[in-house]
Amino acid sequence: MLKTDNIPGGAVTRWEWNAAMGTGSVPQAVLSNFYLKLCHTSLNQLTTPFASNYDGNTPVTVFSQNPVTVNPTMNTWFGFDCGPAFNYDGGRNLLVEVWWDGGNNGGPNCWTTNAAGSRRCVIASRVNGTPQNGYPDGGAVGDYSFYMRITITPSAVAPTSLGRIKGLYR
Repeated sequence: MLKTDNIPGGAVTRWEWNAAMGTGSVPQAVLSNFYLKLCHTSLNQLTTPFASNYDGNTPVTVFSQNPVTVNPTMNTWFGFDCGPAFNYDGGRNLLVEVWWDGGNNGGPNCWTTNAAGSRRCVIASRVNGTPQNGYPDGGAVGDYSFYMRITITPSAVAPTSLGRIKGLYR
């Protein structure tokens, strides 16, 4: 979830994470049925099950690929171009849903930060086919978030009516 203080509205065109480990320390990740969804929400903290965080809105799939291969190096940003772009309104929080259906158990970890008591991450998973963290519908809520960044192309300035303008030229 993204706090929206001083973030303008516009088109979200790219989403990225910062690798805490990468090539050389962890193998390349090949993730099956990978997708990224974005959704507006008025909630300030996450809860379970994950779908309840949609806050009555419909998530939009901005990236999907089967499989997707991730091979970043440590301390680098890696991510995906959004297609279609997501129209972020600049007023509500942004919910990010990342999903994949198994893979090669490889890939990078991402840097995380303590969210100071805010519930910013929900994880549901399976390891070797065994459900963990309330998979598939429950999930475990944590007070941390991943180092992420988004690219937003601001919306055009709304048309403005200036009324009558007088000018004096010499």
